[in-house]
Amino acid sequence: MVSSVVYDPKPVKLEAGSWFGEQAKVLPDFQLVDQNSRALGKAELVGKWSLMFFGYTHCPDVCPTSLQILSDLLNTIDGSNIDGKIQVIFVSVDPARDTPAILKTYVQYFHRDIIGASAPLIELDRLTSSIGIAHSRDINNGSAEVYDVSHSSAIILLNPRGEFSGLFGSPHDSQAMARDMAKIIDNS
Repeated sequence: MVSSVVYDPKPVKLEAGSWFGEQAKVLPDFQLVDQNSRALGKAELVGKWSLMFFGYTHCPDVCPTSLQILSDLLNTIDGSNIDGKIQVIFVSVDPARDTPAILKTYVQYFHRDIIGASAPLIELDRLTSSIGIAHSRDINNGSAEVYDVSHSSAIILLNPRGEFSGLFGSPHDSQAMARDMAKIIDNS
């Protein structure tokens, strides 16, 4: 079903990201659980452009800043010709603490349309290793309950076939990203 989506990428010069175009990478099969305890896999990526950010709800800096930027992007495109063609997915790399209920509260604080998801680490690693997203648990003071999670700050772009087709590195700029997304969607 993934390959049946009509999609014809054309070269696009971006100001805030890197576009892979025809060099998009097929993702491995993966199965996340969203904030409503529903399955989120490759099939749920088909038909929309997806911006995917990996982090965790206890993050003190990068995650809230990036989610606010993604919220600003969604607010920027609200009512535009690309509204409804983009979905934002926050994937927690801290499944021990980030339950669906916690993810739901967290992502909806930033924007009602952001999707929160997670999975056991072995499942997360299948996805993150395929797209170059690093993450690791950092134990503080020897306590198993108090820890940080180191993680990449890139925002991943997936095309309407669910393929890894671009990347927005930090620092992120919601206005530039919105212009880039409009270019990508208008040229595909």
